[in-house]
Amino acid sequence: MKNAFLLQTALVAAAGLLVAGVANAQTRDVPIGVAVGGYMTHVFKMQDRDDRPTQRDAGSIAFGSPDAEIWFSIRGVLDNGTVVGGRIELEGQTESDQIDETYMFVERSDIGRIELGSTDRAASKMVYGAPIAIPGYGTIDPTGAISVTNTPAGARTSGNLTKFISVDDNQGVNLYTSANRYFGSKAGKGLQFGLSYTPDGCQDFSGCGGGFGSTANAGQISKAYTAAANYLESFGPVDVAVFGAYNRFSVEADSAGSATNGSATVFKSSGLDGYAAGTTLTYNIGDGSSVQLGGAYKREEMGVTRSGDDKRNVYTAGLRYLTAGTTPGSIGLGVDFAKTKADQGNIAGTAVGGEDEYTWYSAGLTYQVATGILLFGGLGYYEYDDAISAGTVVAATTQADNDSKATFGVVGMRLDF
Repeated sequence: MKNAFLLQTALVAAAGLLVAGVANAQTRDVPIGVAVGGYMTHVFKMQDRDDRPTQRDAGSIAFGSPDAEIWFSIRGVLDNGTVVGGRIELEGQTESDQIDETYMFVERSDIGRIELGSTDRAASKMVYGAPIAIPGYGTIDPTGAISVTNTPAGARTSGNLTKFISVDDNQGVNLYTSANRYFGSKAGKGLQFGLSYTPDGCQDFSGCGGGFGSTANAGQISKAYTAAANYLESFGPVDVAVFGAYNRFSVEADSAGSATNGSATVFKSSGLDGYAAGTTLTYNIGDGSSVQLGGAYKREEMGVTRSGDDKRNVYTAGLRYLTAGTTPGSIGLGVDFAKTKADQGNIAGTAVGGEDEYTWYSAGLTYQVATGILLFGGLGYYEYDDAISAGTVVAATTQADNDSKATFGVVGMRLDF
C-alpha cells in the first residue's frame, strides 16, 4: 500500500511540473483550434466455419464489420512552446461506447507529455510487433482477430493478441519522456519511456459513477500500473524498433461464471501482472520499397483461479513487403501468425486443468490507390481448441463441444482523412 501511494504521489508530482510550465506561460502564441480527421473502413467478408455440432460446415457471407471514427483534435501553443490540447473520438457507427476516447494533454518537446482521460495506455501506444497482413485484422490492430471469429462464449480468445487486456480506453493518466529521444544517432531515434496509472477500470462519466466509482465491480480492474519503453535506431538500410512493457493491476470483486458454457470466473485478486516484448525490423531496399519482419510475445495473468496456474501466453510473428511505402501505387504483401495458450483455471469456480489454445494465420494484399485511400484483401484461418473435452462433467454440468475452426476471406477499403 505504501509503495502504491508513493508511486501515485510521483505521478501527481510529475504532472504538476508540466502544469506549472503551463501556468508560467501567461499568453497563447497560437490560439486553440480544432481539426477534424478520422478513418472509415468497410469490408465484404466470407467464412466457412465449424463451430460446435450445430454449425458444422456453416458458410457465412456478409457486408460487415464497419469501423469508422471521427476525431476532433484540439490544439493550442503557448508562447513558451508548450502545446496544450485534447482529442475526442466519435464512433462512426452505433457502439456501446459511442465516444471511444476523450482526453486532454500537455506537451513540451524538451520535457515530455502528459495525457489525462480516456485513452489507450502507454504500452499500447508504444508497441512494436508483427507487421499487419490485413488492415484491421492484424495481431496489433485494435480489431485484432475478434471481428471474424465466431467462437463460443467460453472461448478465451478475447482481448488484443499483442496488447494487455482491459487497460485501454479507461480513465487514467499517461506520462512520456521527451519526444526528443535519448541515446539516438539522429532526431526521432533513441530511447523513450512511458508510464500509466488507471485508478478504476471505467471509461465514461456514467460508467465511473458520475464521480467516485465503485470499488466492488465484479471482474473490473483497478489500480493498474503500466510501464513501457521502446528504442528506435537505424543501421544503414535497416531500421530497428524494440519494445518492452510491464503491467500490474488488481481485480475488484469476484464475477459470476456459468458452468454450462465453459467460461472462467474472474476472482478478486491483488497483484495480477504481465509483460510483453516485441520488435519490428525494416530493410529499406531502395526506391521506397521495404521488407518488414517482426513479432511479439506476451504473458499475463488472467485472475481466473485462487491458486495454481492462470497464465495466458501469446506468440505472434509476421512478414510484409511494400513496393513503395505509402506512396500511391504501392502494393503490399504480408503474412502473419499468432498462437495463444491460456490456462483454463476453473469453470464457474470449480478448478479444472489444461490449456485453451487459439491459432491464427492470415495473408493479405494491399494497394495504395491514393493518399488516404487503401484497398485490401486477404485470406485467413483460425482454430480454437477447448481444454475441456465435450461431455466432461464439471460441477454436475456436462460440458458442450466448444472447439471451433474457420477459413475466411476479407475484401475492403479504408479511408484516412
